[in-house]
Amino acid sequence: MIEVVYLAASGLDAYTKKQETIAANLANTNTAGFKKYIADFTITADEVDGIESKVVQPEVSIDFTKGDLTYSGNNLDIAIDGEGFFTIETEQGLRYTRNGQFKLSGNGEIITSNGGKVLGQSGPLIIPKGKSSLTIDGSGKIKSDNSTIGELLINNFKEKSSLIPIGSSLFMASPEAAQDPSNRNYTIAQGYLEQSNVNVVTEMVEMIENMRNYEASNYLIKNFSDTLHQLISSQSNIV
Repeated sequence: MIEVVYLAASGLDAYTKKQETIAANLANTNTAGFKKYIADFTITADEVDGIESKVVQPEVSIDFTKGDLTYSGNNLDIAIDGEGFFTIETEQGLRYTRNGQFKLSGNGEIITSNGGKVLGQSGPLIIPKGKSSLTIDGSGKIKSDNSTIGELLINNFKEKSSLIPIGSSLFMASPEAAQDPSNRNYTIAQGYLEQSNVNVVTEMVEMIENMRNYEASNYLIKNFSDTLHQLISSQSNIV
């Protein structure tokens, strides 16, 4: 019985962690390029207070499934239809994102909403002063008034699980991350944005199920505690 209680107690922490991931997913439903979190459970053997028992361990991963592309008509909204990530230069180093909701800085650089510089094959992308039009073809080549400005630097990785989420839509490459420069299985879509891959209905169903599991585990622990209290009380009365 003690083992079951330990299992239920560890389950409370695991269900809490899953609830946090679901909440993060729902909060980013409208964040362009957001990739939802997935919380799975594994049961492992552990020793608690000298008693060997099974415990529930939460494992959080990321679903990199492509979100729907929606037309915005904004020339600086860019989507990747296929594999890969935009490469962003930040003060903390290189970051990678599927969020192509960009804008121009005061000096004509293409940047993210947080000021990160969107990189091209030769460095930051800058639109010269006086240029009036901006077109981006399917390969990522950027032209302004028929003058070539540069080409988007799209990076891909052999194992996307090696990417570490930073904020709502940025990723950092871990030391083990291996780039895959040969993978150019993508088309750039100007005037489009990739939406979050979160399905609100699915998340709500999982939230309800997770809450029920939490309540069931909590009930088991409370029931055991009440039973133990009654047993101790009865033994005290006998003495």
